[in-house]
Amino acid sequence: MVALALLAGGGIWLGVAGGDDGSAADGKQEGPRYDAPGTEKPASRKADLLFHVPDPKVGKGAFHSVPGSWVTAETYVKSGLGTIAGYDLKSGRQVWEIALGGEVCGYTQYLDDGRTGVLHRDGMPGTDGKATPCTEIAALDLNAGLLLWKASVERSGAKIPFRQIGLGAGKVAVAGDEGGAAFALDSGKLLWEPRPTEPCYDMAYGSGEDLVALQNCGQEDNSHARVQLLHGSGKPRSTYDLPKNLDFAQIVSSEPLVIAGIMGGRVTDYFSIDGRKGTLRSKISVDPERTLNACSVLVYVRCDGIAVGNDRLYVTTKSRTVKNDSESANEIVAYDLETGKATGQKADSGGKATLQILRMDGRDLLAYRLPMAGSPGQVIKIDPRTFKETVYLSVPPSSEGASVQRYFTKDTTEYRYVKGRLFVSELHVRPPDPYTDDPPYLAAAFGAAPDGG
Repeated sequence: MVALALLAGGGIWLGVAGGDDGSAADGKQEGPRYDAPGTEKPASRKADLLFHVPDPKVGKGAFHSVPGSWVTAETYVKSGLGTIAGYDLKSGRQVWEIALGGEVCGYTQYLDDGRTGVLHRDGMPGTDGKATPCTEIAALDLNAGLLLWKASVERSGAKIPFRQIGLGAGKVAVAGDEGGAAFALDSGKLLWEPRPTEPCYDMAYGSGEDLVALQNCGQEDNSHARVQLLHGSGKPRSTYDLPKNLDFAQIVSSEPLVIAGIMGGRVTDYFSIDGRKGTLRSKISVDPERTLNACSVLVYVRCDGIAVGNDRLYVTTKSRTVKNDSESANEIVAYDLETGKATGQKADSGGKATLQILRMDGRDLLAYRLPMAGSPGQVIKIDPRTFKETVYLSVPPSSEGASVQRYFTKDTTEYRYVKGRLFVSELHVRPPDPYTDDPPYLAAAFGAAPDGG
C-alpha cells in the first residue's frame, strides 16, 4: 500500500439538531432531526447580472491558480494574482486589496468573525512558469480588508511546505506531508509545529467550532488514517482509526463528523463518526460509477456536490445524457448518518439541466441548476422533509447575464449563494481564448433584476 494522503475539505456545514419537526414531546427521537428553517429566500427570484470582475491580464501560455472566495456582510472577496480583493456587494467596485506576494494555494471557507486564514506560495512564478513552494500562512480580516499577520515554519533553516489549512477554536492550522502546525488567530503566535519523531503526524485539519485533525500513522507499506477531535490545547479529545485499505481520506464535515474514504482516486465510502466518543456511527458505501466524485485531491481542497445537515448526508449523482443525448440528468440523494442507509428521498433534475449541491441553509438544501442554451441557471431550495423544490433565483436564458453565467463551467468554478445573490468565480487565470469572442471573467454576481420582477 502506498503512503496514505489525507486532505480536508474547505467547506464545513454546521447543523444543530432539534426543533419541532423531528422530536416527540417526551424528548424521544421520532424520525429525522431537522435543523432550524433556512433564511436565504430572496424577495424576488428573477435575476440578472449584477456585476462582473474581469480576469487580470497575463502573458501567452500563462496559467495561474486563484482558488478562494468568500462573502461578508458588505463585500464579495476573491483571490487574484498574488492578491485577495474585496468588492462592494451592490456595485462590484473594488474597495480594498491585500497583497500576498504569492498565489493562494490553500484556503478554508470558514470565517471567525470575518477572519480567516489562507496558504500562499513564497513568491510568484518565475519566467519559466515554475510554481514556488506553498510555505506562507496569512491571517486576514475580510470585514476590514486587512492582513493581520503572516508566518512560516522552518526546520533546519528551510521553510516547511504545506498544502492544506483549517480554522477553529481560535487557531489557524496548516498541514502537509511533513506534519502540521498551528497559530493563534489573534496574535499569530506559533502553538505547535511538525514533530518528525512522532508515529502519527497531522496531514489535514477540518474547520469549525473545534479543530479536527486527520493523521497518517505508520510506515509507507503499512499506513492508515486516524481522525481526532482536538481540545483547545491541541491534545486529542477523541480518536478514531479508519480502515487500512484506503488510499486517501478527506474531512467532509466537522460537526457532525463525516470523513470521505477514497480508493483509486474516487470516493467509495463515507464514515459517520461520533466525534465526542471516537466511535463509528455508520459507514455509507456509494457506487463511484454513479456518484459524483465530490472530493478532489488538488493542492487546494474542494468537496463539491455534497452537504451535511439534518443528520443526513446529501450527495449528487453523476450526469447522464437522456433524450437522444440532447439533455442532461442527475439526482440528489440522501443518506441517514445514524444508520448509513439511503432514505429513499431524491431530487431529480428532470432532464432540464444538471443539479449541483451548493450548501445547507438551516435545514434546507440549496442546489444550483446549471444553465443551458435554452434553460435558465437557477438556485433552488429543496425541503428535506418532502424534497419539494422552490426556485430562489433564476437567470432567464435570453437575458444579458445568461451568457456570462454559461461562461463558467462547473469543474473550474466556485459557487457561493448568500443573501439572495449567486457569486461564481474561476479557479484559474489563463490568457483569453483567441477562438472565441467571450471576454475572460474572474468572477460574476447575479441577483434580483433592476425592476425587481
